[in-house]
Amino acid sequence: MPPDGGRIAIFSHTHPSITSGGAEISAYNLFRGLRDLGWDAILVAACDEDLLDQISLGPDEYALPVRGWLYDHFYHIASGDVRRSLLRLLQEQKVTLFNAHHFLHIGVGAFADIAAAGIDVVVTLHEYLAICHNHGQLVTRQGQMLCQGPSPSSCHKCYPEHSRQQFAVRQQHVEAAFEHVSAFVSPSHFLAEKMVEQCVPHDRITVIENGVLSAPVPEQPRQPHRTWKFGYFGQINPFKGLGVLLDACAILAQDPARAASVRIAVHGHFVGQSSAFIDRFNAAVEAYPFLTYLGPYNNGSVAQLMAACDYVVMPSTWWENSPVVIQEAFAARRPVICTGIGGMAEKVIPGQTGLHFARNDPADLADRIIQASDENLYTHLQAALPTPLTAIEVAERYAAVFERVASRVA
Repeated sequence: MPPDGGRIAIFSHTHPSITSGGAEISAYNLFRGLRDLGWDAILVAACDEDLLDQISLGPDEYALPVRGWLYDHFYHIASGDVRRSLLRLLQEQKVTLFNAHHFLHIGVGAFADIAAAGIDVVVTLHEYLAICHNHGQLVTRQGQMLCQGPSPSSCHKCYPEHSRQQFAVRQQHVEAAFEHVSAFVSPSHFLAEKMVEQCVPHDRITVIENGVLSAPVPEQPRQPHRTWKFGYFGQINPFKGLGVLLDACAILAQDPARAASVRIAVHGHFVGQSSAFIDRFNAAVEAYPFLTYLGPYNNGSVAQLMAACDYVVMPSTWWENSPVVIQEAFAARRPVICTGIGGMAEKVIPGQTGLHFARNDPADLADRIIQASDENLYTHLQAALPTPLTAIEVAERYAAVFERVASRVA
């Protein structure tokens, strides 16, 4: 049951109407789930001042104006006016617990401000930004290799423009800020273990899977001999592995009969990609008749878009955490073909709910696409798909964490 007089603020580093990454969707789904459960919850979304005219807020949703050019992305320090504005908003709204799904735009120092005002702080981790300066990916900057664990020396090798001392100070800065956090939530055991190794006390972290707002799509038998359709969904950024998928398309194109039996549809918008990559992508769409780009999509339509595919493909080159795309695919009753590492490997069981391929290996991905184009295998995989948690079920698990924090503080 909701605590008497307690108001929860869910913080998202952007609003889903601006960008629809996994963290934003998870924060919004939790906000909706808590409201449906009867909790007094509000959503606070950071928004750059230049984009305030584009944000679309619903009831009990608030925009926190920020200035991206003033934010320190190395030490994660926000300007004083942003921190003061956030605290003022929380106090005006009589918030008693602040659940941050990121510290981007508000900085890790905001946790001390909020805790000092008597507001409990719970942080949901969605990637490794607290311990990795390379966009929180835990991937080496030069060789793009998976990083097993950061240190001032190894991080200095990735970013020689920053000294070992600076990385040590960054680490201490984050650890000191996390002392003001009453509890942490991780959507995967993999991420939780990585963070416990570095800076999060093991007795303060709880694993709660991401949920979905959409109801599961009823299973429909696949029509035999129909072309096999594979869909990519999500942001098209340098870490999501679309380049691996393009190389796999080049391999598939070498066998005209095989290429004629598949369709690969890409859904999403480009984020941080170079003009050279975009030119390469457009050239591939032009060269391969079986490859199409269907543009950005509204998250409310993702279930129908995925249901129009046979498989969802996730070729990410970083560990990932608990990609919302995987839960959305399961809700749409579609198996997943993904890189067999990190949070993806944790969520997709090879041979049961999908298939794995080797990281950065387009030939292996092409083999898995060919392997997946089998009626018996598809029927087996689809039958074993789990039912993902709903937003309300996720909210119930979060509510238990919030109640523990409130009772411990009291």
